[in-house]
Amino acid sequence: MARTRSSHLFLGLVLLAVGGVLLSTRFFPLDWRPALVLGLGFAFAAMAILQRSQGTLVVGMLLLGLGAGMALGRGGALGIPASNWVLLCLAASFLAIFLLGLLLGTSRHWWPLVPGLVLLVAGGAQYASRLDFFPPAVETAVRTWWPAALVLAGAFLLYKALRK
Repeated sequence: MARTRSSHLFLGLVLLAVGGVLLSTRFFPLDWRPALVLGLGFAFAAMAILQRSQGTLVVGMLLLGLGAGMALGRGGALGIPASNWVLLCLAASFLAIFLLGLLLGTSRHWWPLVPGLVLLVAGGAQYASRLDFFPPAVETAVRTWWPAALVLAGAFLLYKALRK
């Protein structure tokens, strides 16, 4: 019986969220594809909050991030390219997974911070390069030699693992 109640609750949330977001496209300039992804994200996020489910929270937040990135990218908001919007919004969704997991008490793991920060750097690097924070020589050196940091980190981890 509880399973049927949970199924009805989830289906009801999906229909409300998806229908509501798709209906909003009649009043706001938003394509139906990002609206559909946003609606599903809202439904999964609401279900995660109601049931305090970490797995459902991850799915909901990733769908919200993807849908927001698609919507902002299609609109060309702030002159940021669409691909960067998707990366930045997915980064925000991973950070939200971490924060909501702490608030809801469903997870105390820090793993969402890693992809969140990587996506934030990947999405923001191209945009930050337009702002000329660093001299061109430093920027060229970083763009050329960043894989060396991966090699050094890998060598350090291998050394640490073999030393034990």
